[in-house]
Amino acid sequence: MRCGLKAYFFAVGVVLSLVLSLAGTPHRAEAHTASSSAAATKAKPADVGPLLALVSVSKQRIWIYGSTGLIAQSPVSTGMAGHRTPTGVFSILQKSRFHRSNLYWNAPMPYMQRITWSGVTFHAGEVPGYPASHGCIRLPHRFAVEFWGMSRIGTRVVVVPDDASVITKMRAQLPVPKLTLLSVEDKRQSESPLGGAAANVLKIANAPAAPTAAPTKLLNPLERARLLRAVASTDAAAKAKAAALARETSLAKAAVAKSAAAALRASEAAVAMARARRDAAAGALAKTTTPESTERAKSALAIAEARFAEAQKANEDARAHEAIETAGALAATKAASEAEEASREAAAKVRIAERSTEPISIFVSKKAGRLYIRQSWAPIYETPIVFKDVERPVGTHLYLAVAAEGTGESLRWLSVSLPFRSAAPARDGARQPAREPLAPGRAQRSEPTREAAPNPLERFELSDEAKAFIEERLWVGASLIVSDEGLSNETGTYTDFIVSTR
Repeated sequence: MRCGLKAYFFAVGVVLSLVLSLAGTPHRAEAHTASSSAAATKAKPADVGPLLALVSVSKQRIWIYGSTGLIAQSPVSTGMAGHRTPTGVFSILQKSRFHRSNLYWNAPMPYMQRITWSGVTFHAGEVPGYPASHGCIRLPHRFAVEFWGMSRIGTRVVVVPDDASVITKMRAQLPVPKLTLLSVEDKRQSESPLGGAAANVLKIANAPAAPTAAPTKLLNPLERARLLRAVASTDAAAKAKAAALARETSLAKAAVAKSAAAALRASEAAVAMARARRDAAAGALAKTTTPESTERAKSALAIAEARFAEAQKANEDARAHEAIETAGALAATKAASEAEEASREAAAKVRIAERSTEPISIFVSKKAGRLYIRQSWAPIYETPIVFKDVERPVGTHLYLAVAAEGTGESLRWLSVSLPFRSAAPARDGARQPAREPLAPGRAQRSEPTREAAPNPLERFELSDEAKAFIEERLWVGASLIVSDEGLSNETGTYTDFIVSTR
């Protein structure tokens, strides 16, 4: 992890009084020590809803915004020369109360909140009033504890080189949720153990209610997703039960078929033995020399032939029985296999349905000319998109839905913009941003800046398909990024969209 020497010595004093826990679940080998121990999760603070953390490198300050506006603020210490803190749009990927750096001498990093897997985090540390870290964003200990308690995995973070304002006025062009109609009776039935009229969730969405229909309830996308998740869970449970029953039936049929096969083999052995005895009796009859011995041999041969006929009949019956039971066992095996497959598919739908209750993230990239959508870290939609006036910069803009308004037909948004910045040579290598503050007392060279378009939402138009896809999934916590940039190479597994503006 990126952490300076000063952070190390500061954190040693902080954590000597703590019981350090290194337990965690890594997402990558170089980024280990995940969440905290059970003791650390006792008093979970109340959920304050979606948050937006804004960090200014030049001002060395962080502001936390929520649905009510500014919630908290604090000084910070960002990366120093040679170890710059990257600017752009990020999200919290991992949290741990007790974390140690795996890059800098195992230095303690209390109340760590990771924003890149390459090592940039928030954590408690020394805040001298100027950039002094190895790239992390240090917070005063008290504020680190407060922020750690407020945030959640996925909380949006914007790091700006200079200054930026968070705007609460909603843009008219922002997407709105699509509310669907579901009758109260259908909802009641869909919550029954058998799933009831669950399919009607899709059939009657947005259909006008008949004059004599039962009272209806408008479902917002989250309520609809939760209802479909419940239906999917009920269906998966039923299919899992059916698969278990099919397995039991298959095993029972297989056992019966195995027994029938054993009986067939025994009957075939009995036929072979009866045939041998009949042949022996026939041979003995051919060798008789007296009338008395001939009569005895004929009687023995008749008995042997009768037993041979009985054995043949029993063998035919055993063969027919074995064929029936084997066919039944094969059919049961096929049915069990199909039931298992249906159960796996239903379980996969539950996993998808569970992800569908998480907020969506939308990224519109002018550089790539594409619209991307992720949900619960996974890509779920992608389509080309055309920008107007392509020569004109857009900048980078984040919109975060923080609350529903009215009956849910619209959302309240926060927005923050990072204006377009012209390229400038970096003093410490290509990884530096164009402009960042130096240590106190040193002059900062100004570099040209061009303001972004006043309303980036007017620079592109979504297709009807893309609009419908978004509207059916849009709810509180959703985010929209519009940027000149493409996806950062930090965007990957277990991340939301990460956009670098360096």
